[in-house]
Amino acid sequence: MLQHLVNSTLLGCLMLTSSGVAMHSTVASAPIIDSSFNSPDPKTIAEQVRQDAIAKEKLDQTAKARIERVGREIWMYNPVPYWKVTIADQRQTLVYLTTQEGRFRVLMSRNGQPTHPVGKPAQEIAPAEMRTTALNRAIAQWDYPAKHLPQILSEKVTWTSGCENVSAPFACDPVLHQGWKITMLRQNARWVFRGETAQDLQLIERTSGVEQRLPANVRDEIKRIAGNHFQLSPSVVLITNIDLQTFSDSCLGLGDLAETCVRQDLKGYRVTVTGQKNQQQIYRISNNAKFRRTEAIAGLPTRTDELPTAIAHKVFSTAQKDLQRPIASLKITQVAPTFNCFRSPTDPPNTPCLPTKSMNGWKVTVTNNQKSLTYTLSLNGSILGKH
Repeated sequence: MLQHLVNSTLLGCLMLTSSGVAMHSTVASAPIIDSSFNSPDPKTIAEQVRQDAIAKEKLDQTAKARIERVGREIWMYNPVPYWKVTIADQRQTLVYLTTQEGRFRVLMSRNGQPTHPVGKPAQEIAPAEMRTTALNRAIAQWDYPAKHLPQILSEKVTWTSGCENVSAPFACDPVLHQGWKITMLRQNARWVFRGETAQDLQLIERTSGVEQRLPANVRDEIKRIAGNHFQLSPSVVLITNIDLQTFSDSCLGLGDLAETCVRQDLKGYRVTVTGQKNQQQIYRISNNAKFRRTEAIAGLPTRTDELPTAIAHKVFSTAQKDLQRPIASLKITQVAPTFNCFRSPTDPPNTPCLPTKSMNGWKVTVTNNQKSLTYTLSLNGSILGKH
């Protein structure tokens, strides 16, 4: 059983972690003392706390209350806690601890964030501005459902960056960053932001309980392809729906008249994936991840390539005019990235350059099954040449 704090004053005090280490509380929520209230009935206690929350914390009248016996909870004041009361509406979730008769109670957390920094000194909790920015950014940019408030956790972290696209012959010293990791938890979903300040917070991870139903190799392959299509890290694309499928051929039911599709029953999945707001794609994939297809979407045909979707739109629009065929009858047959090249000023003439890891575009081949064209593209999709 955790050691509860004793000999504390009502408004200021020490806190004890589960290891018994004392730390000062710098965030305090004044207790409510209601000497007129004395009822051992838990439903009555829960209703009294709910009414107080509606009045003092501006919760909606429809807020629901749940009461349960305290287990291993940390308490800041002399009276021993007995009940935990959770009050929630569509905007807020508040957690109170009360004594057995309910007359002494304290607001312990709001939307998963402790009003008392339990187990951590205040300097170990990210500023409120960063936590709020992470949630607002998730809603505005990443389609986080605004009506479902998450539990928000934070911790100080150190990381390096700056050498991701640099290779020999260049030397690189990574930049060391110190900042915060903000983790938003709801049910089986996890969203993680990282940054030094609220202004530079970046989403670095999204996972859902849904994707745990996929074999690891299938999940990783789908997220890798979607990351290429959305021009995002695979760690932040989100699998939102999975349907078990039995496909009738090796083209997963999406082959065209010019393809040879082997007739066979293939067990697999139809997987819906989202990127940033308004980015969605549906994939078909076999159980062994050997066969995979991208369903037609937003004016694009069925695809097997991994060219970014925004770039594919530009390529198909140009090829439609050059090959004089509707986009639905065109196909990308080959995509090859191109890279920057390095030559030393002291190298003799005609010395081959050394490619670096820094991409500068693509070469993309499109066919109408009668004629093919290969386009050279810049990173933003501008057509630099064709042959």
